[in-house]
Amino acid sequence: MRSLLPLFVLGFALPALADYDAFAIPQKGDATVEVLGGWRATPQHPFFSQLQRDGLNPQHSAFQPEGVLSLGFAADTDFHVTIDVSYGLDSWQTSAGTAQVSMVGILLGADTPLYTNPYFTLYAGGGLGYSLNTFTSAGQNTESNSSSGFLRAGVRVRLGNRIALVVEDRYVVSSALWPAFSSTVNVGGNLLSVGFLVHFFSPEDAGHPQEPTTH
Repeated sequence: MRSLLPLFVLGFALPALADYDAFAIPQKGDATVEVLGGWRATPQHPFFSQLQRDGLNPQHSAFQPEGVLSLGFAADTDFHVTIDVSYGLDSWQTSAGTAQVSMVGILLGADTPLYTNPYFTLYAGGGLGYSLNTFTSAGQNTESNSSSGFLRAGVRVRLGNRIALVVEDRYVVSSALWPAFSSTVNVGGNLLSVGFLVHFFSPEDAGHPQEPTTH
């Protein structure tokens, strides 16, 4: 009889584990605030080659810092929409001085859970947006903006009823012309970041929406 006890426990647990609404991060109807920070790997082969042809002996770090603030809303358990504002830097040391680009990204995105259990949610998504780029070289600033597209995948680990640890990898496709060097620059790249997500329901509402019941 004891050997059957785990089977009975599992039998009662399976229906609960199938209730994705109870475990989703975020849940249906939640507003979300997410803050991420990490390092971006940005391939710059064409621009790097142009600097070498100009005889500027460029040096460039493979990883550059970037942060993201994301505001969102879970319209449904399977549909979480976000507005992301990101800020990143990229710089090169050359024989003529430092060349630098600062990037402000404004991205409209969406994601959906791929797998959910009581402890974490795996998700994936993507979106489109715009990158506001400021190039600085020899004391001169040049603005050269560009459109963006991105894909992302990550995991949200439950830390409490309203907060989760987030580990995310996103790849942004975006490039802009730097007139001073007559070359395009990759202002996207692959960002691996870590941060926190707070998800909450409106204080004036008693709880999450429930499916109508019939009698």
